Amino acid sequence: MNATAPADPLRYLPQGRNLGLSSFAILVQLAGLALTPLVWSWSKAAFVAYLALYGYATVMCWLLIHEAIHRKLVRSSRLNDYLGRVHAILFGCPFYILKIGHMTHHRYNRSELDTTELVPSDTKHFARWWLAYYGRILGLLYVSEVISPLIFFFWKRFKRLAAAWTQNKALVSILDLFTRRMVQAIQMDAVLCVGFLAAQVYCNRYDLRPFVLLFLWRALIVSFYDNAYHYGTDPHDNQAANNLAVPRVVRLFILNHNMHRVHHRHPSASWAVLPKLFTADKDAFDGVLIETGLQQIKGPMRRPVAPDAEKRKTATK
Repeated sequence: MNATAPADPLRYLPQGRNLGLSSFAILVQLAGLALTPLVWSWSKAAFVAYLALYGYATVMCWLLIHEAIHRKLVRSSRLNDYLGRVHAILFGCPFYILKIGHMTHHRYNRSELDTTELVPSDTKHFARWWLAYYGRILGLLYVSEVISPLIFFFWKRFKRLAAAWTQNKALVSILDLFTRRMVQAIQMDAVLCVGFLAAQVYCNRYDLRPFVLLFLWRALIVSFYDNAYHYGTDPHDNQAANNLAVPRVVRLFILNHNMHRVHHRHPSASWAVLPKLFTADKDAFDGVLIETGLQQIKGPMRRPVAPDAEKRKTATK
């Protein structure tokens, strides 16, 4: 953190660096319209390197969307949301869908609404949950984000059907978070998302293989690491998350996102002050990012019974 940062770390916002990173992420996504077919036709080995760059730009795109969700991208609230919307359009899913999804993740972390790897303890259809789990982490999460804007074009009807179908009041309350202004913005941004995808298809019209590879690669990156910071953590702790170690130089490239428990404890803090808060909280790392991410391959598990429920069950015997 630089010398001009205020004493209160929660108020600090690295606007200059965020704008620089935003320019990089946007430039790579837009340049990809022309570069993807060119690199593919030039050299398949070069295309592999290009996939790595594009994958990183996708990660950076999400990290900047994440900062915008918490209003830590730029100081102007209006510009913060507009820039977040631009990144989200290039990412493939309207900003307000990602925003509500992420804010409810903080609210319902490790509950039944927000535990990818845990299935109901009494389920008799474990194989079905198993298939859904692996589908999700291997790409279907991102695919669902890309197609989810469709429901906002008949939003009122969808809300009525969802309210009639579900018994979960929390889920209904989440749907109520989408205001009329948000729905209108989502509809507009959804058209732009489709437009950007259509532009990619058009630029690769003579050979769609590089476009398909790029889309699948992005889907895998986004989906696989979405729950890596929470996999196997305490399902009864609303703030449960892993701090995962990476080489110091890598932290700057992932905006200190590996300090995920610190972020859950201080969601209003920008990425630049997470190391300071990590030290102040006397926190520690729970594992290594790559190794912990790969542990997800072990698959889903049954949700353990809550401690208070176990006590009630014992008391009634």
